[in-house]
Amino acid sequence: MSSSGAPETNNPPPVPPEGSPCWIEIMSTNPPKLKEFYASLFPSWNWKPANEEYKEDFIAMYDFKQPSGISGGIVKLPEGCVQSRGEQPMGIGFTVYYFVESIEKTDKRIAELGGSMCLPKTEQGKNGWFANFKDPEGNRFGVYELNRSK
Repeated sequence: MSSSGAPETNNPPPVPPEGSPCWIEIMSTNPPKLKEFYASLFPSWNWKPANEEYKEDFIAMYDFKQPSGISGGIVKLPEGCVQSRGEQPMGIGFTVYYFVESIEKTDKRIAELGGSMCLPKTEQGKNGWFANFKDPEGNRFGVYELNRSK
């Protein structure tokens, strides 16, 4: 039995349709430390145990506890790669957005955990709001709050 009480199966996770997100990679100089940030910010993420092939000082893998087929990892930057803190400008690279209940509460939690806001709460039509943040190592990500009053 799984911890949810549902019987465990050996079925692989569903394969998402072609073109769907399937992996979210967060580069890090210290994967275990950055894992603490994301594990505290998003306690619903399911962290996979490290093993001989995937040691946690190299990669901390996770999924989203749902049958989406989307997973990710905090991956150690290869030697020789230089990462300048906070140098991922808006409009460069990919931005992954995560649903949150409240951008204000999330902003407070991110600041407590050592991250920072780089784009304040912005209205997205009548559907909701988004904001962009940087984790403690300068990786940019977004959050999205749904307008539940419409």
